[in-house]
Amino acid sequence: MSLRLESTPRQRPLWIGITSRHGSPEWLQQNARNYLAMVASYRALPVAITPDHPVVLPDGERFVPDSAGRVPAAVLEQLDGLILSGGGDVDPRYFGQSPAGAEPETIDVRRDELEIGLGQAALARDLPIFGICRGCQVLNVAAGGAMIQHFDGHRSPADGTTRFHPVRVEQGSKLHAIVATEQFDVNTFHHQGLDRPSLAPHFRPAAVAEPDTWLVEAYESAQHRWVVGVQWHPERIFELGDAHQRLWESFVQACEAQRAQFTVQP
Repeated sequence: MSLRLESTPRQRPLWIGITSRHGSPEWLQQNARNYLAMVASYRALPVAITPDHPVVLPDGERFVPDSAGRVPAAVLEQLDGLILSGGGDVDPRYFGQSPAGAEPETIDVRRDELEIGLGQAALARDLPIFGICRGCQVLNVAAGGAMIQHFDGHRSPADGTTRFHPVRVEQGSKLHAIVATEQFDVNTFHHQGLDRPSLAPHFRPAAVAEPDTWLVEAYESAQHRWVVGVQWHPERIFELGDAHQRLWESFVQACEAQRAQFTVQP
C-alpha cells in the first residue's frame, strides 16, 4: 500500500473512480454523463474505469486492462473513492447459478471481471464504495452474495418515463443516519435485485422497497467505513429529493476522510 505525499490534503481535488462498460468519449457522454456530472458538482475529478480503455489518472499515470478486462488493483491506491455504476446484467455463473431470467444480450463478461475484481480489492482496502443499480448487484456478488435474476414491476418503461416508489429505511442503519428520514421516494430501472437470503455475509439491509418489502433496495457493510449499495439511480439527482443529496454528500465526505488518512504531511 503506497502513501501519497502532499503538502496538504486539499492540494488537489478528490479523484473518484467510476466504472462503465466502455471507455470511449462518445459512450461515456451517452451513458455515464450523470455520474460524471454528479462527481464534478463536488469539485472532484472523475476517473473512468472500463475494460476496454486504459485508466488515465488526472496526473497522467495509466493503468491498462488485461485481455480479460481487469485493471491492476494498484489503481485503487491513487483513488479516494469508487463508484460502481449501472448497466446490464451480471453473468449468473459468478454467483453459482444457471441463467433464469438474466438477459444474455446485456451481459458483458469483461465488465464483470473488471468490477468483481475491483470490488474485492476495494473492500480489502476499505475504500469508500458506492454501488448503484448494477453496481449494487455486482458488488454484492463480489462480496460472496447472489441475486434474483428477474422480477416484474421495477423497470421504468423504455419511452423515457421514470417510475418511482417509496423505500423504507431500516432503523439504526448508517443509511438512516445519513438521509435523516424513515421513508423517501426512489426512481426504479431494474429487473434484477436482492433479497435478504442473497445478501453477501458482511452486508446488511439498509432500506427495503414499498410495498415489496422482500426486496432489499439498499445495503451497507457492517465491517467497512463507507460501503453502500443502492438499487436506484441517485446520480439522476434532477428528479430526486433531498435524501439523495445527503447520500452523495456522505459519500464525498468519506472520500475526503480516505484521502486524509493516506496523506502524509512532510
